[in-house]
Parts: sequence; structure tokens; C-alpha cells
Amino acid sequence: MKEKIHRLAMKLGNSPKLALIKMIQGGLLFVFGVLMLMVSDRVLSESLTQEIIALFGLILASCGVIWTMAGYLSMSVLRIYHMLQKRDEDDAN
Repeated sequence: MKEKIHRLAMKLGNSPKLALIKMIQGGLLFVFGVLMLMVSDRVLSESLTQEIIALFGLILASCGVIWTMAGYLSMSVLRIYHMLQKRDEDDAN
């Protein structure tokens, strides 16, 4: 299990461009979810359809937050982990 986590961290921490793309995608997904919430609240009349659209917007916004967090972690924490591991390997040689 530890080896799988290590490989994943090395893979994600080694690609800052991919991490930035993930952050941008997550932010856009979050904004789209919030817009759906606003539209369902202000435009639609009170009904079951309004609640379903609001729920879908809430789910999209939460998925956007999670996706953005994954991109941020890949960009910062896993990048630092990758650099420390690389430095440890260089010191061992």
C-alpha cells in the first residue's frame, strides 16, 4: 500500500502542468455548479424540478472543490514530497 501511494505521489508531483490544468478544471466546475444553484434559486419557480437542479448544482460544486484540491495538492504538497525524495536519493548515491 505504501509503495502505491509513493508511486502516485511521484507521478502527480512530477507534472505541475497537469496539476494546474486540474486546478483550473475544478474551479470551472465549481463555478458552473454555483451558477446552477443561483439559477435554480432565482429563475425557477418553487417545485421539485428546482430542488433537483439545485441538488445537481451542489453535487457539481462539491466535485469541483474536490478536483481543485487534488490539483492543488499535486502542485504543492506532492511536489515538495517529490523534491525531498529526489534529494534523499541523490544523498544516498
